[in-house]
Amino acid sequence: MERYSITAITKSLCNAIKISPPAYARDGIDELDKFVEQNTLGKGVDRIVVFNPDAIGEWVANKYKNILSDIWDSELKVKMSSVIPPKTPVCFGSIYTGSTPEEHGIQHYEKKKIEIDSFFDALVRANKKTCIVTVENQSMDILFRGRAIDYYTLKNDKEVINKAIQIINSKEYDVICIYNQEYDDIMHRTHPKSLLSQRALKHYNQSHKMLMQAIKQSYQNQKTLFATITDHGVHREWYLLGNHGKNIDKDINIIHFYNII
Repeated sequence: MERYSITAITKSLCNAIKISPPAYARDGIDELDKFVEQNTLGKGVDRIVVFNPDAIGEWVANKYKNILSDIWDSELKVKMSSVIPPKTPVCFGSIYTGSTPEEHGIQHYEKKKIEIDSFFDALVRANKKTCIVTVENQSMDILFRGRAIDYYTLKNDKEVINKAIQIINSKEYDVICIYNQEYDDIMHRTHPKSLLSQRALKHYNQSHKMLMQAIKQSYQNQKTLFATITDHGVHREWYLLGNHGKNIDKDINIIHFYNII
């Protein structure tokens, strides 16, 4: 299976909903493009829901398949590579612009507004009603501010998922991006395999299941691309705590999951 850079995501999301991609989105994900083409008879999807659970490395996803069983049930799985350094704002900058860190301007851990053309700008140009639902003051709350989209900021993952389900049920938006952070938080405080970290993965899986159910219930007779897209992997440091940010397989190699509902 070919491995793609996370810079390829934006173009394929735009292809899926049949809009022109932003300026820096050059390459797409062939498997995803074919998957959408086959499942929509070439017409593309009506809606996109993206779930962004932070920090699920490929090795973590494989080790805890039983915990992440609903996510693993996805129809399409694509191996991906994070950007360097594999830090949350750097990664989401590349995921949602299609650009390299040098191009979008975030090359270390800093949370600031990205000024270059992005997925969200492309959606606005195409008159697609869009929102981001995220934990307050996290990267996805800050990076893409200033666009003509709606921003919902909540205190924690649970509130984010409850709000996202409410938004799905409203049938108001064409594209919804939902960010969760618990596993990243917990593995930094403990380590990637700790019992608390495993519980956080369980919560990610439950959230995925709840979002899937809401999509199936609310968007009947429409085609929705439900994408589960993480940003980077994780490793355990010599001093035992979990971390990420190195150019090593554990931090760079990730896997993404897609369903068409």
